[in-house]
Amino acid sequence: MTARLASYAWLWLSAVMIALDQWTKAIAVEHLIYAQPVPVLPGLNWTLIHNYGGAFSFLSHQPGWQKWFFLIVASAVTLGLMEWLRRTPRSNWILCLPLSLLIGGAIGNLIDRASLGYVIDFVDVYYQTHHWPVFNVADSCVTVGIVWLICYEIFSKEARTERQNGKP
Repeated sequence: MTARLASYAWLWLSAVMIALDQWTKAIAVEHLIYAQPVPVLPGLNWTLIHNYGGAFSFLSHQPGWQKWFFLIVASAVTLGLMEWLRRTPRSNWILCLPLSLLIGGAIGNLIDRASLGYVIDFVDVYYQTHHWPVFNVADSCVTVGIVWLICYEIFSKEARTERQNGKP
């Protein structure tokens, strides 16, 4: 493996997250009735939902063009993240890990959107009568990856050094 492609070894994590995401969605589709909550723990239900929009159901009530918009955006972002991963030293796990999570999450939801026209969501977290938007494993990967990258950019000595040296 060449030095330039060494970071792609981190795509194993993306592949595991994609497989976990698709597996859990298949279980949800097989065992849940659409929009019927199944209590798991206080504050947690399994609730099968089809999300035709983006994060927090953004644009979900549009007539269908949003599917293509989100497919294009997710594909472009995934390619950009893969290039960022390729340029990152393989040993820099603190940056490779969140990039791999983001790639896995983006592809997990991209598979749904391309094949079904919507994303399967089923994790319903709530407090009393206030529900967080229903989500899935891919959404969790994206959220953790973004939070990790923000923390990396704020707190990492490496990131500060790169910014001081004019590197993106």
